[in-house]
Amino acid sequence: MHNDASMRHVELILRPWTEVDAPALTQAIAESVEHLRPWMPWAAAEPIDLERRRAWIRETAVGPDRVYGLWLDGRIVGGGGLHRRIRHAGLEIGYWVHAAFLRRGIATEAVRRLCAEAFDDEAVQRVEIHHDRANVASGRVAAAAGFELVGERPDERKAPGEEGIECVWRLERARYARAG
Repeated sequence: MHNDASMRHVELILRPWTEVDAPALTQAIAESVEHLRPWMPWAAAEPIDLERRRAWIRETAVGPDRVYGLWLDGRIVGGGGLHRRIRHAGLEIGYWVHAAFLRRGIATEAVRRLCAEAFDDEAVQRVEIHHDRANVASGRVAAAAGFELVGERPDERKAPGEEGIECVWRLERARYARAG
């Protein structure tokens, strides 16, 4: 069970990655890679060297998506972002949490903050979280953050833990405004 109340007393910091973060990010991913591989297709390419990590950070800084690191007490505890993967005035939220910081409400708090940022843009009318049905923890995060499950559909298995059924969770601007 997530302990979201504990996160309200801790300052979770979301900020864009910088090249200076590359060594710590590489270490955080290495410490979490076995936890990430079942669900994150990009984890299959790990480990990558520091120059490739810095290049990725540079790319995210100028790309269409907004990608952030998550920090607690100066330590990287995950990453998240707002991605332009869906059409019609929507953004998709993606996130991961360091294996040593699971079940502390970090993902839920990060999703809430990413929603606030997304809806600061008047053009954004909805935010979605997509995950494989086998990743039940992501479903719990989406529900805890106020999202509604709007459907399941067959999807290509992109990571080894996936069963090939994508769950789509949605938070509409109007519902977000009423909850806020």
